[in-house]
Amino acid sequence: MSPRATARPAQPAPKDMFIKVCPAGHALSGSRADPRASAGTSRRSPGAALAAILSFGACSSSPVPSDSPGAPPPVPAPDTPAAECPEFTLAASPGALAPPEIVEASGLAASRQNPGVLWTHNDSDAGGPLVYAFAVDGARYLGRWRLDGAAVHDWEDMALGPGKDGRDALYVGDIGDNQRKRREVVVYRVAEPAVDLAAAPAERRLSGVERLVFTYPGGQAHDAEALLVDPVRGDMCIVTKGRGGSAVFCAAAPLTSGELSAAGELGVLGLVTGGAVSRDGTLVALRTYLAARVWRRDPSRPLAEAFRGPDCDLALALERQGEAIAFAPDGRAYYTVSEGLAPTLHAYGPR
Repeated sequence: MSPRATARPAQPAPKDMFIKVCPAGHALSGSRADPRASAGTSRRSPGAALAAILSFGACSSSPVPSDSPGAPPPVPAPDTPAAECPEFTLAASPGALAPPEIVEASGLAASRQNPGVLWTHNDSDAGGPLVYAFAVDGARYLGRWRLDGAAVHDWEDMALGPGKDGRDALYVGDIGDNQRKRREVVVYRVAEPAVDLAAAPAERRLSGVERLVFTYPGGQAHDAEALLVDPVRGDMCIVTKGRGGSAVFCAAAPLTSGELSAAGELGVLGLVTGGAVSRDGTLVALRTYLAARVWRRDPSRPLAEAFRGPDCDLALALERQGEAIAFAPDGRAYYTVSEGLAPTLHAYGPR
């Protein structure tokens, strides 16, 4: 499947209409399939694509069954002109993640302090609370770091964001809840360690790990796989995963444990499995198993407002069970990877 397939232009719609869009290769019940199969970038106007933070309808099929409890109602979007879409295409498949213990690469982050380094983690307790570093060529393993005092329930995503003393920090989201039984979710934050690309693979421990505990409004439980951290402001959002509709819950900087705020309902993708924010805060991406979208935003505004503007298709390679996405430090490229043994790293660059 080509990641550069052309998307069908969306038709204008009233501002109070909720557009229901299925992932590539799926159709809404009683409707024609959306032909955006692993598309390259194309624009959708705010009226047609995001008249609000969208409401999503159930699709006729889905790669992984999932449900979600009710989410907050959509919030009307401002009357914003359509933004120019960033143009990306699949540039390379540099290699496979080498360590055999990386079997469920669920999160991905591209280091700014360690140029050429990517971080990942498993989504279950495969070896404990570990983060792994590897070179962007995908083939060279650089080491693993154990987070002191952390536990693994269901690690689903990671990000890089503001830390102490002007240094970047790793954020790891223990936010998965397939059975929707958790009363709270946890985000771990720790200073990003230095990585020596010329040295033998490291075996280290990370101390000073912060445990941020969050609850959802009303004591509800949600399954989620996308963690977004704004590198500019420090805000954080969690996007839930559900075929019946995904909700956005956020916390404003400075981050402390507490109840998340409901930011609206999102349905443009469906089963959201990962997310990323560019280093300058101007791009926010979400992906599913089969599709990806990107939003431009004003980095001076709260991250919770990111999905109110127009959105665009992102190129996405066909992956066995793709859950991870990360922007390169300069925001001019991004990476994706799938779960599974020795998964292939995919790199995307300007078209």
